[in-house]
Amino acid sequence: VCQGCQEEAPFVDQNGRPFLEVHHLHRLSDGGPDRPENVIALCPNCHKRRHNGQDGDEFNQHLIEKAEKRNQRLQS
Repeated sequence: VCQGCQEEAPFVDQNGRPFLEVHHLHRLSDGGPDRPENVIALCPNCHKRRHNGQDGDEFNQHLIEKAEKRNQRLQS
């Protein structure tokens, strides 16, 4: 399930697994860590929305907030 739009993965890959893309919430090139806490699974549409959409920065902030809540639940 895409963590952006909550929809099922749009297709399965060649190995029969649902396909989602990994998105770094804080870019590695800006010093963001390459750690599970800094990534979220997105469908290709949501990933393109983040990087190419007019509301990409706002959408990323929404994703960061979702990931922070997820990370807090996992640490409990």
